[in-house]
Amino acid sequence: MKDTAGAGETFQNHAMVAAGVAVVGMALAAGLPQAPEHRWPALWGTGLAALTGVVSLALKRRAVRRSLPAALKVVGLVFALRAVTVGAGLYAMVSRGMGPWGFVVGFFGVYFVLQWVEISYVNAASKSAASGDE
Repeated sequence: MKDTAGAGETFQNHAMVAAGVAVVGMALAAGLPQAPEHRWPALWGTGLAALTGVVSLALKRRAVRRSLPAALKVVGLVFALRAVTVGAGLYAMVSRGMGPWGFVVGFFGVYFVLQWVEISYVNAASKSAASGDE
């Protein structure tokens, strides 16, 4: 599949929604926790979720151009990437004497919304390809 106006617009729309989710998440992580020992882990969790979301959306865009099975393989790859990121992030927070809850809430709060955006993108791109809007 090639990326023409329809597919490119679909990706652009989903990327803008993902960016908005990341910005709102960062604002909430910066503003809600009262204590710095909770704020920093929340910011790190939110930032790492947003970063893995960018990587995920880009990989899924590339995979959807090939085939739906390729996109499903990317889902597994990105899941592993996020699992490693959560583990490393939690280790980094706890080893610095910060509580893990800010990180967990920040990461998964953004992750769940970005997961919906990514699934929506794959679904829309697949429908676009199936209908011949390549």
